[in-house]
Amino acid sequence: MSVWRLAASRRWLGILGFTLAFTVACIGLGQWQFDRRASAQAAIALLDKNYAAPTAPLSEVVETVDEFDAAEKWRSVRLSGEYDPEVLYVRTRSGAGGIGFEQLALLNQADGTVFVVNRGWVPANGDNSAPATTPPLPTGAVTVTAHLIPGEKQIVGRTAPAGQIATIHLAAIDEFAAGTVFRGWYGRVATESPSAETGAAWARPVLGEGPHLSYALQWYVFAVMGFFGYGWALRKEHRGDVTPTPKVRKRASDEDIEDRALDAR
Repeated sequence: MSVWRLAASRRWLGILGFTLAFTVACIGLGQWQFDRRASAQAAIALLDKNYAAPTAPLSEVVETVDEFDAAEKWRSVRLSGEYDPEVLYVRTRSGAGGIGFEQLALLNQADGTVFVVNRGWVPANGDNSAPATTPPLPTGAVTVTAHLIPGEKQIVGRTAPAGQIATIHLAAIDEFAAGTVFRGWYGRVATESPSAETGAAWARPVLGEGPHLSYALQWYVFAVMGFFGYGWALRKEHRGDVTPTPKVRKRASDEDIEDRALDAR
């Protein structure tokens, strides 16, 4: 039998179908890793572009409290107002000293809007129930420069004690504010004037592409190996190096034999 006739047999057509399905799956997974790499590269490019951009007034970058454009992430903005005396702390945040809190201050602007300013990470007390330190807010008029960060999603069912919140869900902060809170963005403080003590200063983020390129190439190699394995196995069987295992007929049990004999009578 020629190799082509063997390949056209029912069994080998089934093996070919499995090989094709495996190859398509590998290519799809490889493309998925390429897409993830492209997303990581886009995030790095956005950070490089916006973090180094000149500081602009908040009103020029974000015109309304509901405006949100993901392309503005990391932009440095400047705004002025007075801090509300009430401070919020975001629970279970990682920092240089382990698990702690992030301090949120509500900056009341002259137009009645409120911008949430994240004043940095502070360590937790012994049982992680409250901040170990509480940096005081500047009093009176203050000018802040901060980097724009998108608000976070609310986690259903997660609660926090008074004065604390589980996530920086900006819409939920409305109840603590004297005015209308910006719902799309909050800011990580860079400078305050007059200056005051804050939590741990925010450093410029370090983003990487991750191993997506190597993973993508590995999936494409697997796709090629699938066809290589198919051809190798087909050639090996054609040469007679292996013989397909014949189907073994199951021996009828004694009970089955007796039942047949009774049926025959």
